[in-house]
Amino acid sequence: MAIWALSLFVLGVLALVFNLTNIFEWFTPIWAVILMVISLAMLTRIASKEKEGEKEKLVERIQELEAQLKKGEGAKS
Repeated sequence: MAIWALSLFVLGVLALVFNLTNIFEWFTPIWAVILMVISLAMLTRIASKEKEGEKEKLVERIQELEAQLKKGEGAKS
């Protein structure tokens, strides 16, 4: 999905550049801005989901370590 979002963003930038240089005049800058905003939103959502996934993995690892610590304390007693 990140590749699709990045390609959409690049297409939006290209469309804006083409419009500014009067190449492909049928593709208006409004559409270019819409494409860039949508793709930027997709990229930020992907990045936030990846960070959430990392945090969840860390929480799970902490819980595993706490369980191992409790087992170790129980065995020593």
